[in-house]
Amino acid sequence: MAVAALVSVAATGCPDDGGTGLAGAVNPAAPSTTTEPANRPPSIVVEDILGQVGDRLDGRLSVSDADGRVTQITWRRPPPGFSEPGGASASFSWVPPVAGTWAAQVTVTDDEGATATAAVTFVARHRHRPNMLVALGDSVAAGFGLDLADVLLGDPCWRAPAAAYPALAMDRLAAEGSAPSGARVVLAACAGSSTSDLWERPTLRPPGAPEDLGEPVWSQLDWAVRLNPGYVTLTVGANDVGVVDLSFLDGGALDRAEVQRRLDAVAGGVGYLLDELVDRTDARIVLTDYYNPTATNPTGLPGCGGACFVELAASIHEALNDTLAQAAAHHRPRVQLVEASSLFEGHEAGDALGPDWLRAPVETVLGVQVRAYCSADDPPGSWISSFDCIHPTDDGMAAIAEAVADAFAASQP
Repeated sequence: MAVAALVSVAATGCPDDGGTGLAGAVNPAAPSTTTEPANRPPSIVVEDILGQVGDRLDGRLSVSDADGRVTQITWRRPPPGFSEPGGASASFSWVPPVAGTWAAQVTVTDDEGATATAAVTFVARHRHRPNMLVALGDSVAAGFGLDLADVLLGDPCWRAPAAAYPALAMDRLAAEGSAPSGARVVLAACAGSSTSDLWERPTLRPPGAPEDLGEPVWSQLDWAVRLNPGYVTLTVGANDVGVVDLSFLDGGALDRAEVQRRLDAVAGGVGYLLDELVDRTDARIVLTDYYNPTATNPTGLPGCGGACFVELAASIHEALNDTLAQAAAHHRPRVQLVEASSLFEGHEAGDALGPDWLRAPVETVLGVQVRAYCSADDPPGSWISSFDCIHPTDDGMAAIAEAVADAFAASQP
């Protein structure tokens, strides 16, 4: 009973232990406390911000703080043409000077110093033209040798607007109802183009381009970005590797280090082009690879003719096409790869321009080496262009066009 009384006293906080020595064994009750709720950070609700080049967009972030107020909004890496008043204002304005896609970041701070950060994607485009196809690339895309009028009139790009595969593909899409009405093709491709030419070199005004648009300094890529079409085709890389000039050969020995250097240039160049097209246009994109135009028994080069040249050409074309396939794979599903190489199995390059004395001056004018690929026998039914032995005929273009149209149709949104 005495112990119970002492505990009761101790519980009241009396220091007297009655001489028993037990008071020190009893802990005094902890004082009562009031717990304040923890400050909650502010919230941000963001969506992609879409603008049109040259137009002013006024917007406002959706920010709030449940248990206080927002005191600061800070932007990091905003796009060009962006402005905001600073402080706690959620308002902003944006006048995009160029097309592109930018990853920005915004941080919101409340009156207790808590923060919330969100990523914000800004997308700017030129006016979209869903019924238009812009064709980019080299002589295969341009339709080299298929339009005699262009050849005779001295068009340095050797374009065949009606016969090249981009126009044939768009015709098919329109006929099947897969493309919007009023389909239009802008053939920006130019014979002899390397990958870097497509963004560095001004191109002649493309056939099919709107009359009220364009500058002499625009490159092929500029035309695609400014027109912002529904469709883009791209065939490029062969001139980088040198599948025509064959300067990586020396007496039949293949300079593999030089070939790899050129393939790396293709990978970087095509990768850059696809990055730009994906980030700066709304187009669906088709990249084509290359067929191998080598004859069964080609003329070849000194030190490497016949079977030697067949093996050489196969290795170069396969390496080029593997490089293009890898570039396309990084951008799926926006970019579809069309394997043109598979469309020409069993065909053979003919000796289209006859004997060497006739081909030689043509090669001098074109600055290319076509004889190495040509057969001395001119096999009947050749699919190779009547102008040389390394470009598609009408039938070859039709085969590529069909595959390109199928790829676009399969990628319908």
